[in-house]
Amino acid sequence: MRIKFNPDTKLYFLIGDPMEHSCTALVNNRMFELVNQNAVCIPVTIKKGQLPEFIRAAKLLRAAGIYLTMPHKGDIIPYLDECDESSKIFRSVNHVKIENGRLIGIGLDGMGMGKTIEKAVGNGNMRRVLLIGAGAVAGPIAADLYKRGARDFKIANRTVQKALSLAKLLEENFKDIKVECGSLDDSFLSAIAGDRDVVIQCTSLGIGGPGAEDFKSLKFMDYLPKHCVAADVLYPQSSFLMRAQRNGLRTVNGMWMAINQQKELMKFHFGAEITDRDLLEAEEAFRIALTVRDVREERLQYRQQLLK
Repeated sequence: MRIKFNPDTKLYFLIGDPMEHSCTALVNNRMFELVNQNAVCIPVTIKKGQLPEFIRAAKLLRAAGIYLTMPHKGDIIPYLDECDESSKIFRSVNHVKIENGRLIGIGLDGMGMGKTIEKAVGNGNMRRVLLIGAGAVAGPIAADLYKRGARDFKIANRTVQKALSLAKLLEENFKDIKVECGSLDDSFLSAIAGDRDVVIQCTSLGIGGPGAEDFKSLKFMDYLPKHCVAADVLYPQSSFLMRAQRNGLRTVNGMWMAINQQKELMKFHFGAEITDRDLLEAEEAFRIALTVRDVREERLQYRQQLLK
C-alpha cells in the first residue's frame, strides 16, 4: 500500500478509546488509494472529555476529516455545524468532514449493519428484532432495520431506563412500530427470544482480552429459532457469535458493518463512486488489518512475559 506524504496530503484521524482492537484505519487508507486520493488516515487515542482539544488541534492541522468510534459518537454532535437529522435524533455520528473550518457530520453505522443483515437474511423475514444494548450504535441500527421492514423490537440493556429512552425515540419517529424493553438478564432474554428473526449484539461484551467483560449467561440463545440471524457489532469473533455458531445460526460480525459503509463514505468525503467489487478490496484490507492486530498483540504479550 503506497501512501503519499507531502504538503497536499489530506489528513484524516480515526479517534476513540480504547483503540487497540480497531482495524479501520488500514481499510480507510486502502480505499483512499482505490479512489486515487492523496490522503492518509491516522488512528489516535482520544479519551472521553478530550474532544474539544482534539477538534482545535484538527482545525490547526487543517485536517480533512474525522472517523469516530467509542466514546465520541454522541459527544461530537454539539461541535458540528451541520448534521443529518437521523444522526441528531439518535446521537450517533461516526464520520465528519471539515470544509473551510466547518464540521459536517453523518452517521453510517445503521446503514452498514442494516445492509449486512439484509444480505444475510436473503429472502427471509427480518420483522422481529432483538437488540442487546441501547448505546450509540443501537438506535441507528434499529432505525435502518425499520426502513427495511422491521416493526417489532425488543431491547435489553443493563440500565433499563436507557432502553426505555431509546424506545421512546423510536416510537416518536416511526409509525406502526412496537417496542418492548427489559434488563440484560437471562430471564428476560429467554422469555422473548423464541420468535426473533434477527438478534443484534450492540455492546462491548464478549470480545475477550485482558479486563474485558462478558455475558453472565448466553443461555437465552438456545431459545432463538433456527432461522434467526445473529449479528454482532464486534469483530472478528465474540462469545455471542461463537454460541450462535454452535447453535447453527447464521452469523455476521462488525467487519461488514464497517465495509458496507465505504460506498457512502467515498461519496461523502470525495464525491467518488466505488462498486460492490471494490468492497472486496476493503474486505482484503480488513483481513490484513486483523492479522496485523493479532501479531501486534502477540508481540506485546511476549514482551510482557520477558519483563516478568
